[in-house]
Amino acid sequence: MAIRRLSYRLVQEPDTGAVRPIPAEPGERQEKGEIREFGAAVERIIGAGSGLSYSLLPDGGRLLCAALPGRRVEALHLGADTPGPGPVWPIDTWRSAAWDPGAADTLAAGFVESELPVPEAHFDRARLVDFARAHADRVAPFLTDVRRLFDDPAGRQIVLVEEDPETVAHWVALACASLPEAYVPALTFTTGTTDPHGAPQQIIGIGPAAGFDRADEATVTYLYRVHDGTGGPQSPPAEFDAWAELAAERWISGNPPRPAAGAAVGAGDAFALLPLISGGIGTGTGTGKGTEAGAGGEGAAGALSGADLAGLGGDRLRKVFDALTRSVVRGEADSRTLDALEHLCRGLEGEQALAARSLALALVKRHLDAPRAHDALPDLTVFEGLPLGQEAWRQLREEYGARADDALRRSLRGPVPTWAEPLRLALAVGADGGPGLAEAMDRLASSLLRPDRRDCAHAVRVLEEVDHLPFTHRVLRLLIVDFTDRKLDRLRELARSPQGDWLRRHIDEAPLTVRLAEAAARWTGPPDHLRGAELFRRLTELLPGQRVTDVTTLRLLWHIVWRNTPPDRAEQPWIARTCTPRLIVEADLGRRVIGWLGDPDRCDPELVGFARDMRDDGLLGATDRHTADLLVTAQDLADGRLGVTRSSLERLEELFRKVSPKSPILRQGIGERVGRALAGANPLDVCEHGLRLLFTAGPELLGTYRAYFLDERTRDRLLRELPHQAAELAAYFHVWRPRRRHGVSEDWRRTAAELLDEVLAPVLVHVDEHHLGRVATVLQRENQDVQEWTAWRHQIKQRYA
Repeated sequence: MAIRRLSYRLVQEPDTGAVRPIPAEPGERQEKGEIREFGAAVERIIGAGSGLSYSLLPDGGRLLCAALPGRRVEALHLGADTPGPGPVWPIDTWRSAAWDPGAADTLAAGFVESELPVPEAHFDRARLVDFARAHADRVAPFLTDVRRLFDDPAGRQIVLVEEDPETVAHWVALACASLPEAYVPALTFTTGTTDPHGAPQQIIGIGPAAGFDRADEATVTYLYRVHDGTGGPQSPPAEFDAWAELAAERWISGNPPRPAAGAAVGAGDAFALLPLISGGIGTGTGTGKGTEAGAGGEGAAGALSGADLAGLGGDRLRKVFDALTRSVVRGEADSRTLDALEHLCRGLEGEQALAARSLALALVKRHLDAPRAHDALPDLTVFEGLPLGQEAWRQLREEYGARADDALRRSLRGPVPTWAEPLRLALAVGADGGPGLAEAMDRLASSLLRPDRRDCAHAVRVLEEVDHLPFTHRVLRLLIVDFTDRKLDRLRELARSPQGDWLRRHIDEAPLTVRLAEAAARWTGPPDHLRGAELFRRLTELLPGQRVTDVTTLRLLWHIVWRNTPPDRAEQPWIARTCTPRLIVEADLGRRVIGWLGDPDRCDPELVGFARDMRDDGLLGATDRHTADLLVTAQDLADGRLGVTRSSLERLEELFRKVSPKSPILRQGIGERVGRALAGANPLDVCEHGLRLLFTAGPELLGTYRAYFLDERTRDRLLRELPHQAAELAAYFHVWRPRRRHGVSEDWRRTAAELLDEVLAPVLVHVDEHHLGRVATVLQRENQDVQEWTAWRHQIKQRYA
């Protein structure tokens, strides 16, 4: 091993004006032979420049030269067999007090790393983070060109144009802190020179006034890679480099990378992205003596996170993740790096999460395809939270779903309690469409419907252990497939069993049928003991809108509450109105509430509609059918659907003979409708066809008939119209004239007398002699008693005289 320290001073040639170094006065360790041996090399490297330079010599040695104030040059030579630089970089000696002339005595004869010149102001990571942030736009392009120095040994030199050499020194330190450790000794540089074309180093620092034509396109495009910090022309941007981009972002984010330690390898491996994520953590390379910016002390490095990628976006962000993905696919990542990448992916959001989908998928496949996992069921639950995306999950289901489903089917041959783990893993890998999962659901549902057997409890335990709510809900939906009375009974038994607590915990997501059966089982027991319409009412509160709106739900509710037993007669009106008569008929349940027709709470359009629909029921009894027909016929007469004709009134009289409603409400409703029909009909039709019906009518019909004519509006209308309508006037007189013959009820006699006196008498005052004569003619033509008309007319005339 050899280490020599030499001192020079700069002199100017009197003839040419050139400045060159000459040996200083020799000290103890500066023999004249040594001065002559390295003088030419020092002269070639230092030239007329000033600053710090580090160069490689043809024999493999290294030469570190510092041009110092006072026109002095200090040189440190390390032989080819001298290891180093260890924990100290050559650039760390920038402005070091160790370059003072008296410092040479501190160097021992043998090489000791700690005896190299050390800095007064070390380039620690905190300082470099501040520098990178201050030059954020230039860091990635600079590191891209630094990498290319090693990708191509004949690569173009980097020219840094800066106002002062100290800025160049910071750039060199940033490169050293980013490069793999084995490459740092090979990085040559000069912080300042006035002859850049003659400088042999890889990184050349110059000032704005140096003799370097930056305006020459060939110079900046083909000969050098120029980075101008003073605003001048620069080289075109280099091709995208993921390593440089990621390293730059880590510096700018304040979480700088820890380059990997160890011997140099191929450039493609050394500059892979993975070492920037996990390599070199805790190795203490280079600037490791300093305090880690944003980290927890010497040798520490923070894990890569989305914050370290904040400056990347769009295509640049995607390319970084694509490069990471390729490294994982090629198997270049160790377990620590895979864990770091997984941790990174879990913390991403937005654009970063989208860009990381390919990496997340590669991590999952790496896990599932590992030799130790090949014969095991694929467990994706450990990767929940990774930004996989729907397409990635689809790929995973296609590649691994069949494997998990096959294993599940095999496990179903064993006891129910052993199904939990294979079922959980099959669900995790998304084997939704497989036959194994379908069979498992069917068998679990069947077990739940046998609460009297132990498999029911085992099925509940499996569902609890799997803890997969969508799967549990699917099993609950299977409970109502091919629903029968027996299944309803078993659902109630399940609700009352020890497993009922589990059912109630999931009841909100269960099918409506299961919810209704569970509620019925609960409410029919203590403390409620609900039955009949009260139970029906409570169950309807569970329905959307709290009312029955479809046939299927009505049949289900009916079956739960009454099975095949009709509801109590007193409950039927409420049930019919709650469910609507039309829905009850459509559900073929009309005969169950037919008692409502014979004994309604009120006679309204709903009851009439129910009666109209039930007339077509071929299984309806004769009495109920005649009652329905009677009510509908009365309604049709009142609405004008049926005219007051011989056939319609004969049909009505026939129905009255076949059935006599016992309910006063129904009798009242029918009578009112017939009374309204006869009162509003043409009096000529009533005179011809309706007299017999009026003569024998009860108070329900006659009350409505009488009220119609005594209404002020009706009386006013007749007072205006009848004086000019002889035929109608004659008809009203014939209908209302006094009768004493057998078959005429006393109620009719009183009603007719009142109407004749209160309605027709006032009209007679306004009839002229001509129309009075026409009335008599009409009566005579119809073979009616003209003398009775004449006598009544004179009687009324005397009253109003």
